[in-house]
Amino acid sequence: MVIVMVGIYQLQNFIDNRRGAETSPRSLMYLLDGEALKIASVGYEHVVADLVWLRAIQVWGDRQVTQDDYNWTYRALDIVTTLDPKFADAYLAGGLVLTIIAEHVDQSNKILKKGISSNVKDWKIPFFIGFNYFNFLRDYEAAAVYIEMATKLPGHPPWLPLLAARLHVQANSPQVALELLGRIYENTGDSSLKEKLEMRMKEVIIEQDLLALERAIDSYQRQFGVLPESLERLVEIGILDDIRPDPFGAVYEFDSRSGEVSSRSTSDRMRVYHPSGKELEYDD
Repeated sequence: MVIVMVGIYQLQNFIDNRRGAETSPRSLMYLLDGEALKIASVGYEHVVADLVWLRAIQVWGDRQVTQDDYNWTYRALDIVTTLDPKFADAYLAGGLVLTIIAEHVDQSNKILKKGISSNVKDWKIPFFIGFNYFNFLRDYEAAAVYIEMATKLPGHPPWLPLLAARLHVQANSPQVALELLGRIYENTGDSSLKEKLEMRMKEVIIEQDLLALERAIDSYQRQFGVLPESLERLVEIGILDDIRPDPFGAVYEFDSRSGEVSSRSTSDRMRVYHPSGKELEYDD
């Protein structure tokens, strides 16, 4: 262990002295890869992982570090998590640094997904992947998949299933949202959560009905070149079989001028608003 620690220390000093203090963050690039360091550590993989991790933290905290210096972050994180695959903080903190500071979203997802592959049971790992897909990549379907994955891990907050359902709806998959909420409803004994889940399932059904009405209106407009004068017209010509009330008993309304459909039971459509538009809603 002493040999390994001294060797790493000397290696870092050698690199820093050769390349100058201003390029010291890039020294992370010149370390051996994780598999080679695992062999060289002769059984002290966690010690070497901690040393590399501390080095990475020092780089992140240096005010003199430029944006380009963060290009070596992924390599350092890959080394640390190869040496210590269960190092949850490396996946979580590293994943955030790669997006928020380094602006490398794909690398952030890659290191976080490595945490999932390493079977790290921390709900925040798939949650952060879902956040990346939602906030940076605007891929709501992928975001919903990973947020739902987070709901299956211990310790997740009670609002997370409700957020997952919203994302499935935003990805135009209300049926998937209903199945998710139904599974959680059947497996919880928390009466307060059951009440929220019941309310959310009704909201999802409204969204499912509104999407069906929108598709029917689009079909009518493609066929006749104009908007229908009423929703009943869609039933008259056979595009819809009938128009049922929403789960709260209210009728669906249609604005023949704008083509918008709505329900009096809900003031807003069921969406997770992107920060570039309305405020993100998830606490609900």
